[in-house]
Amino acid sequence: MRGGEDRKIPPRIRPDGTRERHALFPVYSEMLQQICRSYGSLPNPRSMTMTEIRFFYNGMRAELHEATKPRKPTKAGK
Repeated sequence: MRGGEDRKIPPRIRPDGTRERHALFPVYSEMLQQICRSYGSLPNPRSMTMTEIRFFYNGMRAELHEATKPRKPTKAGK
């Protein structure tokens, strides 16, 4: 979630300069971090399946869209 919408996360660059083949690990890592911050009671994160991670993340997707969308600066927040 970036700028109020779903975004693709590019694959990470390895120390040797090569790119990972896909972004599965970075994407699910971010999803898991977000649900751990947002839900007080979860199954053990080390044993959660990708289906469970998607289930909890999708439950908060609309809230994340709203929370991350760009805002116009206010006078107090110049």
